Amino acid sequence: MNELSATLSNFSPISLEEMDHVALLDRIDTKYVIHENQLREYLTAVASNYKLLVISGKTIHPYETLYFDTADFLLYHMHHNGKLNRYKLRYRKYVDSGISFFEIKSKINTSHTVKIRMQVDDILEKLDEPMYQYISEHTPGDQQNFVPALRVFFDRLTLVNKQANERLTFDLNLRYKFNGVEKKMRDIVIVEVKQEKYTISPFRELMKMYRLPSNYLSKYCIGLTSIHKELKMNNFKQKINTLSSLGYDLY
Repeated sequence: MNELSATLSNFSPISLEEMDHVALLDRIDTKYVIHENQLREYLTAVASNYKLLVISGKTIHPYETLYFDTADFLLYHMHHNGKLNRYKLRYRKYVDSGISFFEIKSKINTSHTVKIRMQVDDILEKLDEPMYQYISEHTPGDQQNFVPALRVFFDRLTLVNKQANERLTFDLNLRYKFNGVEKKMRDIVIVEVKQEKYTISPFRELMKMYRLPSNYLSKYCIGLTSIHKELKMNNFKQKINTLSSLGYDLY
């Protein structure tokens, strides 16, 4: 981690307030999965193109997320089956600040990711009636009974493009927990390029140079399959193989 800190010191800082213009709640995502030992090399290569989010002197920030789904994992199966206009429901807590949101993250048929959210006091284990009303107003389909499905923890560093409306997030130390079962994704980093529209991205160009293809990995779906072995997962075979090639034993 000391070596990573030295690499991050090469970036110009940006504050949370300064990056308000790149909230990108309606965006196009490009995801990559890399091994942690590649991270410093890739960061060094793009240090001149991006600023690094720094909050209270910290460059890596812990997140906690609680996903909700139906008892038979309807939302998971929507994603697995490639359904357009699918969505996920989650509480997300920014641990350092203590700020929490309830979020509805939708993938619409234009390939855009749209996220709406409302600030809440903390992560709750149950959805109340006002929350169900919020879900009903912003999602398609009939009302469902949603229950806690998976708790996810990770540490994130965030880069902001100096010239364009683009953010990069790097999620490290990914951990899953549910009903006393815990799974850790050691040495794996999930990278997400977030843009208002497809434009030139220094990081995506770097990935092309390294011939590293994008991988639309859902932290929620992969986490569920690592804990619930009985779930249908054949459409995720390529993603699972990618993780295996990086040394991660999903099961």
